[in-house]
Amino acid sequence: MLGLLVQSAAPVLAIAGEPVLPTLMSAVPAVYPPERLASGVEATVVFELDIDETGQVTRLRVVESAGDDFDRAAEQALRDYRFTPALDEGGEAVTATIQYAYSFEADAAPPVSVEGTVREAGTRVALSAATVRAVGPEGLVRNVDVDDTGTFRLAGLALGEWELTIEGPGLEPEAVPITVAEGKVAQVTVYLVTSKPWEAAAYDEVVDVVGRRTQAEITERTLTADEIRYLPGTNGDVVRVVQNLPGVARPPLNVGQLIIRGVDPEDSAYYLDGGQIPLVFHFGGLSTVLASDLLDEVAFLPGNYGVRYGRRIGGLVDLRTTASLPDRSKGYASVDVFQAALYHTQLVGDRTALTVSGRRSYVDAILNPILNNGNATIRAPRYYDGQLRLVHELPAGTLDVLFLLSDDRFRVLGDDDDEDEVQIAFTTSFQKLRAQARTSLGKRWRNESTLVVGPEAQTFGLAPDGEAFEKNLGITLREEASRLASSSGGLGWRFGADVQIDRFSFLYDVDFQDETEEGAIWSYRPALYAEPTIRWRGLQVVPGLRGDARLDDTGYSAASLDPRLTVRQELGPVPALKIAVGRYSQYPLAREVQPRPEGVGNPDLRPEWALQTGIGLELDISRAWSIEINRYYNWLNDLIVGREDAFRFFTGPPPVGPFDTRPYANAGTGRVAGIESLIKLQTDRTTGWLAATVSRSVRQDRPNEPEELFAYDQPLVLNALVSHQLPKRWRLGARIRYGSGNPYTPVVNRRYELTSRTFIPVYGKRSSERLPPFFSADVRIDKDYVYEKWTLTTYLDLQNATNRQNIEVIGWTYDFAEEEPTTGLPVLPAFGFRGEW
Repeated sequence: MLGLLVQSAAPVLAIAGEPVLPTLMSAVPAVYPPERLASGVEATVVFELDIDETGQVTRLRVVESAGDDFDRAAEQALRDYRFTPALDEGGEAVTATIQYAYSFEADAAPPVSVEGTVREAGTRVALSAATVRAVGPEGLVRNVDVDDTGTFRLAGLALGEWELTIEGPGLEPEAVPITVAEGKVAQVTVYLVTSKPWEAAAYDEVVDVVGRRTQAEITERTLTADEIRYLPGTNGDVVRVVQNLPGVARPPLNVGQLIIRGVDPEDSAYYLDGGQIPLVFHFGGLSTVLASDLLDEVAFLPGNYGVRYGRRIGGLVDLRTTASLPDRSKGYASVDVFQAALYHTQLVGDRTALTVSGRRSYVDAILNPILNNGNATIRAPRYYDGQLRLVHELPAGTLDVLFLLSDDRFRVLGDDDDEDEVQIAFTTSFQKLRAQARTSLGKRWRNESTLVVGPEAQTFGLAPDGEAFEKNLGITLREEASRLASSSGGLGWRFGADVQIDRFSFLYDVDFQDETEEGAIWSYRPALYAEPTIRWRGLQVVPGLRGDARLDDTGYSAASLDPRLTVRQELGPVPALKIAVGRYSQYPLAREVQPRPEGVGNPDLRPEWALQTGIGLELDISRAWSIEINRYYNWLNDLIVGREDAFRFFTGPPPVGPFDTRPYANAGTGRVAGIESLIKLQTDRTTGWLAATVSRSVRQDRPNEPEELFAYDQPLVLNALVSHQLPKRWRLGARIRYGSGNPYTPVVNRRYELTSRTFIPVYGKRSSERLPPFFSADVRIDKDYVYEKWTLTTYLDLQNATNRQNIEVIGWTYDFAEEEPTTGLPVLPAFGFRGEW
């Protein structure tokens, strides 16, 4: 390589002995930064240029900067400069390095010939990864990069016809003809289709890996909306994917319950940004009760979570909305075989966004012909939901107000002779207002204030005059202050007060229950919690303490104190070991402590509590593969048992006998043990995981009685999912599920009662039989059609593709002579359309 030459804007040839340095052959003018030109600011930028054997500039480095805008404009022009190549002593072309000074003079600024904008088709988001190649008269060529705002300019082009070719990583190239005329600026707007999203994402993504995100919970699995929207079997609903994670057993008939680590669905909780809501799934589990696009992530905590959460002995799901304003106004409309949905978020000024969304099902029209094969006419569930949200940026935080409502209805009508007579009617609904203010207090402190208020109700009707309902007006207040611990070490804090006020009313007046129960209770449930975080090198220790109390206007009162501890040790740059132990309390239901004469409860009941322990290991094998293994053992204590013959609201199939009809008592215990593993694959094009749970859950209802299996005990649950992006905006996915069948109590004999003229079953050993294993395979295919300002997505989600007749619940003939099982849905092709703008 030849030596260094310092040149001015008009380069001068210099020869040191025989070698010859490069000489400028052709130059193109730079686009004068508009703001600088308007102000008359002039400047000179000095570059160091590497020139190859053909005279092309291969590399540029700024030696003397004049500012980012001047530097960038000069660099764009110099890339199209052409030089005569440098020559060595023998006259052979060689590479050379020179210095070159480019001067910007306002009086000599060339006129702008072309001004353009490049956006992504469908989303209209500015593309900064694109390049523009302009070919003009007599083969003239100019190149320019699109800036961070998606705009580009070309100055000093020769008059005549030019063709612009705009392209970039993962983008389909677009050719645009233009005419350069004297005194005019050609305006161009180009929409490019992202045909290979993984290439575009790899170009734009900047990853700064400083270590694994640490958290207080030993097991917190977070799922982002973009990561899982296309997974098969979910119908595009991000929350439904939780049902495929380790620690979750499959509910019968896919009714939307979450059976987490061997406890009843009612023992787990659902939160929205830390405020409790009654449910997250519509009846049948077909959809979540709020739009997925409102969510930033879904956090699934199966156990050993921190003191921020309480009042449950099971796991929880926290739906976390996006805290920041969207980058643009956007929305979608979707239609599939089950439902129609609409979502739109609108920026109002620079600091406010308004979102409206809604959904209405017509699944009853699809499933009714499948369900109606008996004497009664079943009406599949009909549901709807809606949300209205306002987000406003404050000087030091955000104010977020969200109103949401949900309504589900299910009916069984009479036979063909009396189709209008309602035999069974079930509804569940709620309306909630959630207001949250997040404020930064400085020095890593932040404050969060949350209010969740609104009514909720479940109603049940049974012909001819049976009636039952549970209604609640709930108010939840949370005030929390937290200070993040430094990643390099130090002390962090979390302090909070969590108050829940309920006005709960109930009525259970049905023929198959001997006594009518009715009541209304005001309940006040305050809680205080504190949780320091201690970090030192690779060690993180999080001790916590939560105190809960309950005061009812009936005179019932109780209190609990729950200490918890989590320890996390980084074992190097990749693996991490986690250990946790904690106490978790859950208070009785209102009916269980309602004294006579209105109720049949026991006012001496204590809170149920669980001692949860766990140990886990996280291991990143590579950038694409990761493994997580958790071992847990939970003891359940003071479980409330008795009155199993009383009416209850169940989101799943009704229980079968024999029943414990004795009074309510804290006499039950239980043990739950299991191993969970999650092998995850995440690349630019592929998302997938294999989730496995091996567990055992047992109960002992009364002292000196034998242990029996939990009603939803499933020793082995396997879920494998994968979704892969293909070229041309195609995506293909598959899911395979396997699960052990639930235990059930067999009928070993029967007797005929003359008085009532009915058969009475004689049950065998409780939970001594098990249903056959469940197996299902699902396939999903998606295709995007991208237009200038919107995108149409079509998909086919083929559920139970093998058409396996899985037995969901066991039943018997009218005389209990034979088993009459209920099977799940047959192969179900769910197809739909989604238009995004």
